[in-house]
Amino acid sequence: MPPGDSLRSLLRTVPVAVRRDYAASLLVQWFVLGTGLVMFHLVARRGSTGGFAYYQIARGTVSTLQPVLMLGLGLGLQRYLPHTEHTTRRLARRALYLEIVLVTAVGLAAVGAGTWLADVLGLPGGRSAVAAITIMVGGTCLCTVALAALRGNHQVVDAYLTFGLGLGLVPLIAFVAADRIEDFLIIQGVGAAAIGVWGTLVVRRPGVPQGDGFLEPTIKTLVAYGIRRMPGELALPTLYTFPTFAMAVTMPGSPQAGYVGFTTSAVTLICSLFAMLTPVLLPRLSRLFHRAGADAAVRRLLTALPLAAGVLAAVPTLVIVLCAPVLVHAFLGDEFAGAVPVLRLGVLAAIPMAMFYAARPTMETLLEATFLSRLLLACLLLEVVATWIATVFVAPPHAAVLGLIAAATALGCDAVGLTNRALRQQRR
Repeated sequence: MPPGDSLRSLLRTVPVAVRRDYAASLLVQWFVLGTGLVMFHLVARRGSTGGFAYYQIARGTVSTLQPVLMLGLGLGLQRYLPHTEHTTRRLARRALYLEIVLVTAVGLAAVGAGTWLADVLGLPGGRSAVAAITIMVGGTCLCTVALAALRGNHQVVDAYLTFGLGLGLVPLIAFVAADRIEDFLIIQGVGAAAIGVWGTLVVRRPGVPQGDGFLEPTIKTLVAYGIRRMPGELALPTLYTFPTFAMAVTMPGSPQAGYVGFTTSAVTLICSLFAMLTPVLLPRLSRLFHRAGADAAVRRLLTALPLAAGVLAAVPTLVIVLCAPVLVHAFLGDEFAGAVPVLRLGVLAAIPMAMFYAARPTMETLLEATFLSRLLLACLLLEVVATWIATVFVAPPHAAVLGLIAAATALGCDAVGLTNRALRQQRR
């Protein structure tokens, strides 16, 4: 049978509910990413190169700090909430309460050191700028906790609303309501937090019998799992944000941080097609492998996903490489022409990263949390070392994205091998 026909036959084995859930999740994800692209355009027009770099640093701070503040609760809720019967709502709310305590404590500490942090990152505004970013971080974390709880409980419509409103519509409203970037970040954070509280309150009891003698997970279960996963949860977004921070620290006040941040956002946009596989598949695979072994068709599909993702991701990557000048001019403006060569080089990281995201649901389900964390940390270290070596030969922005490409390549190749091995071991 030709490979294309084989893949199509495997895809037909996917249940209709899973395909529908994935399509709807992807649609909402693209709405959120689409608003992010609109934000690039609006902020660039309003703040020029300096304001755009400030906004990219703020986004990078959110992506870096969120995994630390989340304590792995996002994946933990998606993995363990399907195993609850009587404690679903209580577990979701306790996760939110824990998150509120964490973001408040870290936020106060960050504001206390605000002047120093602003100087290190080259942010205008000093402590007030750090406070605005901190509020944005806190709101995003609370919204993400609610989103994870709703996904883990299979409340797909409520999850779509939480995701689309809190992380998609609220930023647009905030930009219209605010004149300064600091005010825009504050309104965005407060709005996302409000949506997160609402999303947690609507989590309902699933009523799925788990059998006699079943011990339901507790908040300690989530925290224990999350702490083991937290290094990896921190390392993954840092793969994207390290290039931006490297530019912000080595070239403070330079527009290069904005150029690199725009490039990593393009990689994120391409990989969004495959990143949504985790929230859709992880709860289902967790239940499937928790109760009984998967059949051969499921195993073949999970094995084929990473390679198929790499092939699919190559198409938009090539489009961006060819059309980079037009895209930069349309989204940012003529004064951002320096971003074109950085974008053309850095976007190549999307292909191996797509392979990793397609393999991630299987690895999260079957591999030890500490094992995957070690892999991500090793790739982050590779990125740092590769960036440092590349600065000897090329300009700093190009060195930063070359480091990302090296780390992404290692991560994607390892993901393919680990997925195949994990599926073979689970079958025995």
